[in-house]
Amino acid sequence: MGLLKKIKKGAKKAGDSVKKGATSAVNTTVNTTTNVANTVANETTKAVNTVAKVTSNVYTDSKKAVVHTTNVVAKNTEEAAKQGLDVASDTWKEGSAQAIDFAKDGLEVIEDVAEDIKEAAEDVGEWLDENACYIGLNMALTTGCVAYFTPKPAPADPGTVTSTTISGTMVAAMATLGQKAAIMLVSKEIGKLLADGIFLIPGVKGKCDKELLTKVLTNVVGKANPIYATAALSTPAGVGLFVGSVVSPIVATLICEGLVPNGFSKLDA
Repeated sequence: MGLLKKIKKGAKKAGDSVKKGATSAVNTTVNTTTNVANTVANETTKAVNTVAKVTSNVYTDSKKAVVHTTNVVAKNTEEAAKQGLDVASDTWKEGSAQAIDFAKDGLEVIEDVAEDIKEAAEDVGEWLDENACYIGLNMALTTGCVAYFTPKPAPADPGTVTSTTISGTMVAAMATLGQKAAIMLVSKEIGKLLADGIFLIPGVKGKCDKELLTKVLTNVVGKANPIYATAALSTPAGVGLFVGSVVSPIVATLICEGLVPNGFSKLDA
């Protein structure tokens, strides 16, 4: 039974049990209670809609999102160069352009991550310096990219194992499918492999939910330009450059500000 019906039923019983002179007071109470209930319901609905509208997309202005991402990519590339990654290669340049292109539809806020960042800042009595976060995290991510996604002479090296596994997965799919179909087929598998490796990098684990990270990275692979993604991910060396140029800026933005390319926090059914 709804709240309004319960109130009216209770009021009727009360009216039947008292004198006629009290009926007016009961009716007044019912009307007042009903009005208050309706007002609360309306205001609650407005509040929910407002929150949903505000938090669904932080940078609804795509130009602002692109500028923001371009700055992050530039900082990431600068740090990657220090780690010896080939930032002058076409694979790196195309990967950086892909990361920026993802921002053209805006950036969505991951509310839980953004709230954790805010709470951490309030614990020390001030807002975290986003620039300092990016500097430290970009260094960790690019170092981790070399460690966990770049092939080495030693076949048992973690970077060799992961990059070879990812490239082998892509090559096997390409052997029987076209580029776009191959990407769609392996995006979840590669997204998981990427998340597993990224989570080993200090500064990542404990800063974001692994399931969320896996969804984001699955979308990075699945929504990337299929020509670029299949070419980059088909060789162990290309895997390292893909992670460094495309994945690192997106992970940094997620952890430092709780932002990802719009729609990347969910997977299509």
